[in-house]
Amino acid sequence: MRDYSDYIFPPLILPLFLILILLPLIFIFFVITSSTVFQLVFDMNRNQAMTVFMLAVVGSLINIPVCELEGKPVERYYSFFGYIYAVREKKKILIAVNVGGCIIPSILAIKLISELPLKSWLLSFIICTIIIYFQARPVRGVGITVPMLIPPLTAAISSYISLSIFGYPLILLPKMAFSTGVLSSLIGADILHLKDIEKIGSGVVSIGGAGTFDGIFLTGIFAVVFSIFLT
Repeated sequence: MRDYSDYIFPPLILPLFLILILLPLIFIFFVITSSTVFQLVFDMNRNQAMTVFMLAVVGSLINIPVCELEGKPVERYYSFFGYIYAVREKKKILIAVNVGGCIIPSILAIKLISELPLKSWLLSFIICTIIIYFQARPVRGVGITVPMLIPPLTAAISSYISLSIFGYPLILLPKMAFSTGVLSSLIGADILHLKDIEKIGSGVVSIGGAGTFDGIFLTGIFAVVFSIFLT
């Protein structure tokens, strides 16, 4: 009997095939999740939520320069007719902010503060900022990195604790988690670590530089998702 299993084999470019199938599904899931979060937290309708999401996507392509710093001197060695000599170079570090990955979520997070009890928000923000600050690490050639789940989980849990301590209704939890998550990531991971910027290397260092998929934006989205499971 003929063994037809010999005729069943994956495509020669299986990794590319999986990417073409999985990436659109992941993107669609992320779009739906983000728009749902905006509707829940900001009382937007679906069209408004999609507009904000698309602004973040387009804004992720835009970096606004803020300042330029002197980098650490770097010695480079060259050889000329068998003679090796060193050249000491000092390269610049350009600090920029990303529109989609930093400015837009930060504006949304600041807007929410007026809708939240200030003392509860401050407690959650301080807890979250301290934890993120000590978890953040400068990585040469990459930027400031934080374990992915720590900021949103910390934002959701600290918001839950602070609301419970002061006796405020947990219906405010998604708004609190988004606001404290975004702003504590911005302050704790990026701004307070500007003193370590030389460890990253020369070139452009963009806060929120990965745009929509940067940690600041994702922290806000997933902090809301985690907060829903706590209510």
